[in-house]
Amino acid sequence: MYQRFWHNAKKRDIDRSTSMEVESHSVSKEALARSARTLVANAVAAAFNEDPVIGPDLSRAISVVGSVVKRHGVLLQSTAAHALAASGRFEVLVDAEIPIVDAANELLLARNSIDDLARISIRADAASERIVTMDLTVIDEEVGWAGVYEMKRGNGPVDGRTRRPIEHDLKAARLVLPSYLAKRGYKNITRVTAGVIDYYGAAGFHKDFKISREELDSHFQVPVRESLDQVTSCLREALLSELPNLFSTVIKAINRENSRKDAATSGVGLVPAAAPPEDAMMHFISNRPTGPGPRKPSASVQMGGVA
Repeated sequence: MYQRFWHNAKKRDIDRSTSMEVESHSVSKEALARSARTLVANAVAAAFNEDPVIGPDLSRAISVVGSVVKRHGVLLQSTAAHALAASGRFEVLVDAEIPIVDAANELLLARNSIDDLARISIRADAASERIVTMDLTVIDEEVGWAGVYEMKRGNGPVDGRTRRPIEHDLKAARLVLPSYLAKRGYKNITRVTAGVIDYYGAAGFHKDFKISREELDSHFQVPVRESLDQVTSCLREALLSELPNLFSTVIKAINRENSRKDAATSGVGLVPAAAPPEDAMMHFISNRPTGPGPRKPSASVQMGGVA
């Protein structure tokens, strides 16, 4: 099941000479900051498995940071949906379940040209082998256009074994998109597209198939990038504010373990265990490095070389 986003504010007049809306709406910074803080709070509250090598405290700190990074992609998806809907131009479906029909698979496997595929529309209720969940389905009913998109954080390449099925499913979804949307009340969709929104730009998809962060506003003709950048900044701030709490327990645990080791090996080491940390550091900094020194004479030399 999908979630639908729309904006109910009355649209302003359109300047026909430029075909651009005179005023566009945006997502508030307060709402973006609230979403970021909620994401971090949920990551902190989640339960994580302990790694025996690094212990419970460091396991939790590393897991929380990793979870926030992973959840950033979902936050980008929801923020893009809100920004597109807030423009007043689009309706947006999030996580729409679209059938990959057998006929679409056959057309793609037959390597038909892009131009030929662009003229084909397949019934969404035809025989299908599976259902795929698409991140964003964006609809402009007034001009009869719709697009289906996958949202990728894109801070590193997507493995080819994952990337190729994503591209295949997007192309297949595009073939059934007019029929799929017609069943949901969007009757006049005649132009459709599909692609990958690659926020950081390093996901590895072909340049003709992806929309980069810099291309978002021109692609949709409404502001999107500013909201994504803003929520990313808010997420970073929310995570950084939590790091002292996360790693203070790690530091305390390390200090406790070091104290136990010092007690067990008292008097052993180059620097006395009782020395303050500053003295210990200066001990290593102020002493110049020394070599091994001259070798001791061999026994035969010491005896005057007599065999």
